[in-house]
Amino acid sequence: MSPSGNRLAVLVYSGDGRRRLAVMSLDPVGEMRVVGSFADANVVRARWVNDDRLVFEAFQDGAEVRAGGAGTFAVNHDGTEQRQLIAWVYALDETASSIRSRVLPYGWFLHSTIDDGSDDVFVYRNVKDSVGDLKQIELARLNTRTVRLRNLSYGLPQGTRSWLLDQQHQPRLITTYLAGRQKVHWRKTDADPWTEVADFDPLVEAGFQPWLVDGSGRVMVTSRMGGDMTGLYEFDPVAKRVDPQPLVSVAGFDLNPVSEVDPATGQLLGLHFSADRPMSYWFDSGLQKIQNGLDAALPAGRSNRLYCGRCSSTRFFVVRSSSDKQPGEYFLFDRSKSSLEPIGAARPWIVEASQGRRSFHRVTTRDGLQMPVYVTHPPGAAADAALPAVVLVHGGPWVRGGDVGWEAEAQFLASRGYRVLQPEFRGSEGYGFRHFRAGWKEWGRAMQDDLVDAVQWAAKERLLDPAKVCVVGASYGGYAALMGAIASPGVYRCAASFAGVTDIGLMYSIPWSDISEASRRYSMPVVIGDPVKDADRLAMASPLKRVAEIKIPLLVAHGGVDRRVPIAHSREFVAAARRAGVRVEQVDYPDEGHGFFKPANQLDFYGRLERFLAESLLAPR
Repeated sequence: MSPSGNRLAVLVYSGDGRRRLAVMSLDPVGEMRVVGSFADANVVRARWVNDDRLVFEAFQDGAEVRAGGAGTFAVNHDGTEQRQLIAWVYALDETASSIRSRVLPYGWFLHSTIDDGSDDVFVYRNVKDSVGDLKQIELARLNTRTVRLRNLSYGLPQGTRSWLLDQQHQPRLITTYLAGRQKVHWRKTDADPWTEVADFDPLVEAGFQPWLVDGSGRVMVTSRMGGDMTGLYEFDPVAKRVDPQPLVSVAGFDLNPVSEVDPATGQLLGLHFSADRPMSYWFDSGLQKIQNGLDAALPAGRSNRLYCGRCSSTRFFVVRSSSDKQPGEYFLFDRSKSSLEPIGAARPWIVEASQGRRSFHRVTTRDGLQMPVYVTHPPGAAADAALPAVVLVHGGPWVRGGDVGWEAEAQFLASRGYRVLQPEFRGSEGYGFRHFRAGWKEWGRAMQDDLVDAVQWAAKERLLDPAKVCVVGASYGGYAALMGAIASPGVYRCAASFAGVTDIGLMYSIPWSDISEASRRYSMPVVIGDPVKDADRLAMASPLKRVAEIKIPLLVAHGGVDRRVPIAHSREFVAAARRAGVRVEQVDYPDEGHGFFKPANQLDFYGRLERFLAESLLAPR
């Protein structure tokens, strides 16, 4: 939604599947007009600079490397005055000219838009050290018409990683990270020096993350305050004290909120977050009334997210309405008429009745941990039908896997008749510090036990046939799939890995991965294991070193230009598996990285996965 609420920016698909940027007038409602498109690249995200101008990012198909003709652009709402702002590799000299291009080179990225009436945005630059690791992040203000750059990073403390601006768009809090410690710095005015207000180890100490400076200068942070769950708190930078009483918290879940702020006053109007499903909470009573009315008007069980420009005054709202069976429908709500009309859908070909129900559970593990588990039930399946099942393991592993909202991979598998279990095993974020901390140095051990405990729970509930279970995952999930074949013999009939880690030692030793030296030195030894002190423990958690123990069929896939988990992981593992006589199907995608960018490759992989699962779970033994 544009700041005034009179225009809507939309990503739409062309006939050849390319994503394009279009603008739709809302007052009156008009047709969508494409204002940004490329024959060989996709628009991936867009934001309004002001009511007349947008900034957007686009890149060509390719492995996560923002390369070639990719970059950041600005354009007027009618498609005029398009200009490239950032080149995501490097800026070349103008052809046949000695004048240096004003396009910013690779290393600069869009930080945020402003909505102050100007044509400016904030951009940041990643400053690397001599070995290519991130050293600090510098902030600047960029005019999207002239590409004039104004640096805001003078007097910057060393190691700055994040910036928080106040209502006047001035930096007020910054966070630094050096030698495994995080510090927070504050300044009251632009003329004041930066003052350190917090210093802590983010892994083990009860620190905080700056979140918002509102129009009155009040500072809000997210913190667990020495407890288990993260909430939203007020912070006094003068006293260097976090108020112990949370402004907002959610029972059983960490709060990771997205704010809705009135641009004119800086007042916090509301926030969006996820518990077991996406939710919103409005401090503004008028907006909460609108939310309540829309929740009542739309189908029961939906999560309805409001998008607005200046929410307090806008006439129009876009509502994204979704559920476990609905990927997302979009409606236009006219506050002046109290009218609601559909304007589009994320996946209009999806028929809700054909989708599987998703449910949320908390399962007690063998050591008493309360583990969240999401289950996708095949459409039409009885609740207590013991079906063939897939344990789908999320990557990370230090992320939150998801919620009960519609999820493509789980629905694909459920549509083939499998009950899909998605355990939020220990080490997953979003469910409290104790749950996260319980996963430290537990790769191949308790983290694997959690997956087995989810299977055993589902078997007791008659959700699955314990003789027909496969484990599938990507990245860390791929590691867990391969390790499951070793650590849990007899539990799984097959295992499938995409971009999976096959040996923890390779994470430390491969120099061309994008894992930073700081991570290898400070965080990985704590959360995974020290390569020297814990060498024996890590060897026992290595699918590569224990490959000969595998007795079930494997599917192993990898992207050829993956820098997060380089393809050497799968190549060394597959070679060792074949020497050991393990049945393994291997497929490499030379032009993919740590994930799929090309639909043809994605289609190929999931076709292979479908056949692999059917042969392993459905064919007579």
